Amino acid sequence: MKKTLKITHNAKLIRLVSSLQRFYFEPKFFGSENIHPEKPAMYVGNHSIYGVFDSPIIIDYLFNEHKIAVVSLADHVHFHIPIWKKMVKGIGAIDGVQAYAKLAMQQGYSILVFPGGGREVVKRKGEEYQLIWKERYGFIKLAQEFGYDIAPFVAIGGDEVFDLIFDANGLLKQKWFQKLLSYPRLGKFLRHGEIIPSIPKNIIPKRIPFYFKFLPRMSIENIHSVEDLYQFRDQLQGEIYREIDHIKQLRDQGQL
Repeated sequence: MKKTLKITHNAKLIRLVSSLQRFYFEPKFFGSENIHPEKPAMYVGNHSIYGVFDSPIIIDYLFNEHKIAVVSLADHVHFHIPIWKKMVKGIGAIDGVQAYAKLAMQQGYSILVFPGGGREVVKRKGEEYQLIWKERYGFIKLAQEFGYDIAPFVAIGGDEVFDLIFDANGLLKQKWFQKLLSYPRLGKFLRHGEIIPSIPKNIIPKRIPFYFKFLPRMSIENIHSVEDLYQFRDQLQGEIYREIDHIKQLRDQGQL
């Protein structure tokens, strides 16, 4: 029997969840000409600190403005919190494991991927707008398996709403903390220190404008070897980094 995955997109909930962010940050969107609802794609971009400011806005914009029921690959932790997990599922998110992603793609859904995952969410001092993808290539292989184009996007603003007073770097240098991480169960739970959140000076985020831009799609048809895979990933990262710098420059010059 073929496995199925029930995916829910509650239009009212999606709009409600993003309403506060849209009111507070007044996001602007660019590159709508690069969005093609008729063909599913894998949307890949940078993740903002804490991960709660960018995702709802992107999902809302694609779903309610472009009629794209995008499925977000979310961190496992979201699905262990009783009330929260119901809301996360209601906006079309699934546990970000490859098996579930494949089931969603078999149903023809577009996929929203942040390759930096949980580590990119808990950014540390000086890591603003960094793509912390490590050696992850699985999302590209997945897109290739289903013939999906990669649809890059950038999100500007989210990494600047907080000034950090604490991050994990200092903690990870402490011998006593390394001793704690040496215990298998605790080390696994904390992912060897990777998911320790940074602490901001300001509880209320700064009210600064957000900008989102969708870049031209990138075909994966020319990936035939491991070397091609590495080259494509580097090219994708380069496109995202260049656009982040470009938008920040235009913003700082008052041209947006």
